[in-house]
Amino acid sequence: MNLTLLHLFLSSTFFLSDVKGNTSTKVNTLISTLLNGYDKRTRPVKDQQYTLSIDVSFYLSIVNDVDEVAEKLVTTGYLYLTWTDQNLAWDSATNDINWIYLNQNDIWKPDLVLKNGFTKFKEMGGSFYYVYVYNSGDVTWKPYEVFETRCAIDITYFPYDKQTCEIIFIVWSYSVDEVAIHKSSNGIDFYEYEENSVWTVLYTESTINKDKYESEIIFTIYLQRKPRYYLMNIILPVLCLGLLSLLVFLIPVDGGEKMGYSITVFLSFAVFLSIISSELPVNSESTSILSFYLVLQMVIGTLELVISAIQLRLHHRKKTADMSQIYIKIVKLDKGLRCKSWESCSRKVRVSANKIKKIEVSEVPDADHDTETRIEWSDVTSAIDFLSFCTIFIINISITLYLFIAIIDNKEN
Repeated sequence: MNLTLLHLFLSSTFFLSDVKGNTSTKVNTLISTLLNGYDKRTRPVKDQQYTLSIDVSFYLSIVNDVDEVAEKLVTTGYLYLTWTDQNLAWDSATNDINWIYLNQNDIWKPDLVLKNGFTKFKEMGGSFYYVYVYNSGDVTWKPYEVFETRCAIDITYFPYDKQTCEIIFIVWSYSVDEVAIHKSSNGIDFYEYEENSVWTVLYTESTINKDKYESEIIFTIYLQRKPRYYLMNIILPVLCLGLLSLLVFLIPVDGGEKMGYSITVFLSFAVFLSIISSELPVNSESTSILSFYLVLQMVIGTLELVISAIQLRLHHRKKTADMSQIYIKIVKLDKGLRCKSWESCSRKVRVSANKIKKIEVSEVPDADHDTETRIEWSDVTSAIDFLSFCTIFIINISITLYLFIAIIDNKEN
């Protein structure tokens, strides 16, 4: 404990003595000496045949927004650039000055620009930015910016989608033989990072493209959407609507509400489809599974409308003598599917067969027939309701499970 306090005391004493020795006169004299004859138009290497190496890192503060419609990524952070300016080196033993501040416009700096940005090319930093210059000639520059970059959005698995966005910087005026980004010591790091409410940063990486004429560095951010908002406000209501659409087959034909109910559910799906379409980019290369699911639900809703219209038409028929065999088979199938045991099933089939025979006999002039066992059109519409409910229920559940399992698999991968 005592040794630690002694160490801190000696360190602070040395620091204070170092600061005390660095007077403004000595600093101004050093700056005047360094900048006397300094030309920021030439690369800061003694031999212009050599390549100047720069190190570029990116410190991310926040992912402001991912605009899916405009396919734009907005981030806030700063670049950390270091290079060696051989024209700014000095011997610190003569003046006890180890480093100084210089305005960024007073010295040479690489013209690093944002290659995939939305705005026009502009100089990074500003006139109020200062750079650190060390006695070895090493220069550190930290321009802070709000970066707006293009980002291709893959909407296939929305809202459980993952996006890969790149922030690309390039040395614009110099070739890779003159100014080269040889390495990135830290890649993408975080500086007082604030979590975005919609997107989570999974991981990041940086790569240097050496196949270009100019030196280029690519910072890649892998993002994953937080789906809770869309789950509660879109997916669950859509799933509930899918189940509600089946209830049209439980409404009696005599009620007169079949068509109105079907149209209401159909329009509800259309509204949700328009909401989702407004949230996603116009992209012909990928289609959202959720949008595809809504289109399938609208197709099913159209089928339900057609079936309901046919049911109303059949229900109001008066004659049963001209009933087609297809309607009779529909009633037989309905009776067979409704039975709870083999004996009851056999009995219902025999009853249905007797009904059919009596109908066929009734078609002969002057033949006696039992009107109580005749198949009415109401029996046909009831059978259509039951069969349609079972069929569309199975189709709906199968499509829902298949599509959403694919979305969840993508989330886990």
